[in-house]
Amino acid sequence: MLQDCICGKLNLARKHPWVYSFFIFFCAVVFIQSQVIYQTGFEPEEGYDLQYTLAEQSGWQADGTSGNGLIKDTFQDLGNQAYIGFWPPQNDDEGYINIWRPIEPQKADNKIIRFSVVMMIADSEDTQRDEFRWIIYNSETKWLASVNFDNHTKKINYELDDGEGPKDTEFIFERNTIYDLTIDMNFHGNNWAAKIGDVYIIKNQPLTTSDAKLELGVISAAWVFGDIGNPGNNFMVFDDYKIEQATEAVHKENSLHIKIKNELPVITFSSDKYILESSSNLIDWQDIFITNGESNFVDKEYNKKKSQRFYRLRLIE
Repeated sequence: MLQDCICGKLNLARKHPWVYSFFIFFCAVVFIQSQVIYQTGFEPEEGYDLQYTLAEQSGWQADGTSGNGLIKDTFQDLGNQAYIGFWPPQNDDEGYINIWRPIEPQKADNKIIRFSVVMMIADSEDTQRDEFRWIIYNSETKWLASVNFDNHTKKINYELDDGEGPKDTEFIFERNTIYDLTIDMNFHGNNWAAKIGDVYIIKNQPLTTSDAKLELGVISAAWVFGDIGNPGNNFMVFDDYKIEQATEAVHKENSLHIKIKNELPVITFSSDKYILESSSNLIDWQDIFITNGESNFVDKEYNKKKSQRFYRLRLIE
């Protein structure tokens, strides 16, 4: 199917700013070995053609008739990208589109499955904005969980299969900004986590609360309209779509707590041998303390006039 072209709508270099109101707590995951289940960069040598929609190319399928396709050089130096959104469905009563690429079902004894993607939410040209999601389905096409990017509020939410609706991660995103999203799924242990860059936005959530079958089916991109029959022309661009299986993984949960005492951050943590690092922008990190076991640290360099301060634990190999 020929696509409506959005070429020339964007001219962005890759960047990774992040917005969060206070401190960050980290969980260290060491992903030691992996085997790729499926990956694509949407390039011509993989059989992708910019003239056509993503659906029906290279095995991709869609539920819905709304916008989807391919665009070139939206992400600098990454060639082609895929997108979902921008143009409305053929029928006014459609409220969403899901698009996915089938894979062989991944059983629970495969333990850790990692999904990673480079993504960006491109804003609407008017005030009508919608929601974009990455959805985990099992091998029986049952919704297990999702990470949701609400372009109206800029909030990042998540949903489980408990029927309770979206839950706030307390993180927000910036429109027209490129992020690296990673979702780690432990089907053997029935839990999952998600991070953007090195920052965990979701941790230790159940893959199913309703005894659904614990086998990965697909990871779907979705565009959900805020107003059925009147979607915005916002869209989600994505690239470097990869699903891989860990053959060996080590998870370390590290307690990291922060409180303000005498206007200075007091950081308490219990871990193995790690370096405590600080940053004001989540891009440039500075080593401030080496930990080996339970420790307390007072950050005397903290400038209370700064709007944000971030901390993380980095494993010493």
